[in-house]
Amino acid sequence: MTESQSSLERASRIRAIFFDIHHTITKTRVGFAELAREAADEAGVEFDKITNQQLRDAIAKMNSWIKNYQIENDVDIHWGTKPEDWLEANRELLHVLGINDVSDSTLIEMERAWKNITESNWESLVDGAKEVLEELSRRGYILGVCTRRHDDPENLLKRWKIRELFSTVQWTAVPGYAKPSPYTLIQAAYETGINPRLCAYVGNTVDADVKASMSAEMLSILTTWANPLEKSLVPEDVIMIHSLSELLSLFAGPTS
Repeated sequence: MTESQSSLERASRIRAIFFDIHHTITKTRVGFAELAREAADEAGVEFDKITNQQLRDAIAKMNSWIKNYQIENDVDIHWGTKPEDWLEANRELLHVLGINDVSDSTLIEMERAWKNITESNWESLVDGAKEVLEELSRRGYILGVCTRRHDDPENLLKRWKIRELFSTVQWTAVPGYAKPSPYTLIQAAYETGINPRLCAYVGNTVDADVKASMSAEMLSILTTWANPLEKSLVPEDVIMIHSLSELLSLFAGPTS
């Protein structure tokens, strides 16, 4: 664990700890490219001649397209929960890959398969995550989730048997609301009644999680196990941890 004296002093005053999900308290079975390949296969779209790198590049272009689409259409904060929302986005993805003339029903089925996979067998808790969260709760910390995703994580949290540990669950992937905007973090602080300066946020990326937590004036904690390269990007006064169990050394219990 790496930290400055000022961040340690702040840690002693923390009353609430909010968490990202993806690669913070969870691990994934495969990457996004492999996930897209599985979803396409279930929908009957062949990616046999497409490499994972081509898929990753196409997904990046689709993500850029979808961000512009969401802003231009001023979509709702929880846009993207319905497979039909992704009709044009998936059409764009396949177009980039050189696959055209795919029916609307197939494009929607591809998205439905993606959602089914992510809901059932793509993500799982990292070893010891449940025990760490339970212990932090037992010590008196208010816990919450602030995650950048298009689907409500409620069912996942229930399946992992940790939903009852969280006093607030905030989620969105819509630009303007989603990290690196501090919106979901501020909403979590507001909902729990804790001043943001008395909150900590734990995430795994500098460009989204650290920026959001610093904008919200929360104590920023970066997990480094999923992507060690993030360590080279971390600003001063950000605490870096290599496993969630290190949080138990950092947070002995609220002082007031």
